[in-house]
Amino acid sequence: MNILKSLWILVMIGFVAGCAPMATESPFTATDLSGKLAQGYKQKVDNAVIILDASSSMYDKENSNQKFVEAKNVVLHMNDTLPPLKMQAGLHVFGPTLGANMEDSKLIYGMTAYKAADLAAAVKSVEVSGLTPLAKPLLKSVTDLKDSKGPIAVIVVSDGIDTYNQSPVEAAETLKNAFGDRICIYTILIGNSPVGKKTLEDVAAAGKCGFATTQSAVATSQGMADFVEKVFLEKEAEKPVAQKVAPAPVQEKTITMNLKVLFDFDKDNVLPREQDELDEFAAFMKAHPQTTAVLEGHTDNYGSEAYNNALSLRRAESVRKYLVQKFAIAPTRLTTKGYGFSRPLATNKTDEGRQENRRVVAVISTNVKE
Repeated sequence: MNILKSLWILVMIGFVAGCAPMATESPFTATDLSGKLAQGYKQKVDNAVIILDASSSMYDKENSNQKFVEAKNVVLHMNDTLPPLKMQAGLHVFGPTLGANMEDSKLIYGMTAYKAADLAAAVKSVEVSGLTPLAKPLLKSVTDLKDSKGPIAVIVVSDGIDTYNQSPVEAAETLKNAFGDRICIYTILIGNSPVGKKTLEDVAAAGKCGFATTQSAVATSQGMADFVEKVFLEKEAEKPVAQKVAPAPVQEKTITMNLKVLFDFDKDNVLPREQDELDEFAAFMKAHPQTTAVLEGHTDNYGSEAYNNALSLRRAESVRKYLVQKFAIAPTRLTTKGYGFSRPLATNKTDEGRQENRRVVAVISTNVKE
């Protein structure tokens, strides 16, 4: 009887051990990169958004490891490896329902001054569940970063599969168009899915200046150090030896101005609350008379496609009329397009999302002499 009881206890211990959750953090010794900042390197990123996949597909195991555990370890190890940079940082999680509004894509940390301990705590708090709307955090980052200044790094940590509904590549292109040369997109593949690998490679390519890599490539201390250095640091140009030289040629730089005007439901008139935004946009165009702009109108998804296409064009025309009449912007510098509800910026399932989609947007760039 005692033998049977002992065997039963051993079986139960084995069962509990087999069902116990995997450790959140794997052993890792971070490479100290702080010395780089005193050795001819400088910070090249002023804003960083980490997009973490916490969808149900990340619960699966590959090579005996749960993908979500691997993903969290990647972010934690990156955080451990980062030198003390002065930048704004954020953690955007997608997959599980988050907060009172039951969102499946949300910035749970930031944008705020980067603190390693706070970011680590946010990562460790995330649980896995839900779908994989990878396009949503990319699109929402347009809003998350609207007040940002300086270069931006967006880092996506995901298995890249079951990306649900919207195209993440098109979303990455929208994000790139919103910030131009200021933004680069990097992806880290979790798992071994060829489909996921192709998706994340295409997302990174849409950023035009980032790159795609894999969890295995950054699993070692040196691999992660190489990744962090490439994303966040750059070698300073050597200072020239003082000598009499001819004046350097005038350099040009590109500056960009964004416009976003929101409208009431089923309306195309410009609201008083949007006038500051339009005033700033018009001032930019008057200061740079060689620039032109395409005003793109959008709607929420209430009503027919034909009606919303016409409404979105009327909204764009209303903004054009405002700029022409109030600021004497030449009409030839402003063209309009109406996209109806074909390009939502946010979900149409909530009042807040529909408000974000009832908009006219424009992005203009110009080269100026430094």
